[in-house]
Amino acid sequence: MTVNVLKAAKDNFYDYLDIFPFIVQIGTGGTGAYVVQHVAQILGTSKKKAAYVIADPDIIEEKNLNNQLFLSEEIGLKKADVLADRYSAAYGLDIGVYSDSYVESPEQLRSLFSMEYMSMYDENERITSKKLFLPIIIGCVDNNYTRRIIHQLFQQMKTGIWIDTGNEATTVPPDWKTRPKAQWTEEEMAAFNESGWSGQVVTGVRLNLFKQDSVAEVFPDVLEDEDDIRPSELSCEELSASEPQRLIVNKFAALIVARILTEIIEEHTISSHITFFHAKKGYMRSTDIQNTALTL
Repeated sequence: MTVNVLKAAKDNFYDYLDIFPFIVQIGTGGTGAYVVQHVAQILGTSKKKAAYVIADPDIIEEKNLNNQLFLSEEIGLKKADVLADRYSAAYGLDIGVYSDSYVESPEQLRSLFSMEYMSMYDENERITSKKLFLPIIIGCVDNNYTRRIIHQLFQQMKTGIWIDTGNEATTVPPDWKTRPKAQWTEEEMAAFNESGWSGQVVTGVRLNLFKQDSVAEVFPDVLEDEDDIRPSELSCEELSASEPQRLIVNKFAALIVARILTEIIEEHTISSHITFFHAKKGYMRSTDIQNTALTL
């Protein structure tokens, strides 16, 4: 089963013939950097007129070179700035950047859907071709505080898509940063080897009467999480304290986002709700599209 974006967004007064995707991506780290690469290539090769903004104030550090798309000479620069410059040049795009601060309010997120990022947008063409303005939020974050911010805005949207990526972290000893793996116990190595391989990508949808649950509705603990600390209030040590993610897992998640976007842009359809994956076992499994709306 699939849902056609144009038909689902249709109202009594307007028949859409095409879409204008306005993509705002939050996070350009382990998964996010690979997502930028995929999205830029999709937009560049498809020649699809769209707006694309990436938001992340994080600075490139030496530790990022192992599992993210950065070079040693880029250490000290902002991730979003580097990726935007690189893939704008590679695919002839104008990728917008917000790297001043973390996105920590629905109003701040809404402001990223701004005309200043729409250099490829032609108002006259939209009128003549009846294009649907389609906001798409891609969440590549590892904290539920930011997911709650996205959820608050998404709940207000009549038209929009929210694609959220989530990866399982590896199980490591508390002192994993300072104690080499050669000194880990057999039990610690076994726990590490069997963890951190899985994840999921959830596609939430708001298209007029058609609605599909977002990640915050599928996994209620996102909203129930009592951690109210903003990312900007965390120290550098706290921000980097999470367990490491596997490179292949980041790539799996990014590839799923690319599949979903390709379907939306090329066919104007959405065919899945949640895609579960396990990188070690080498599989992806998607649940069918679901309509959870009864009324507006």
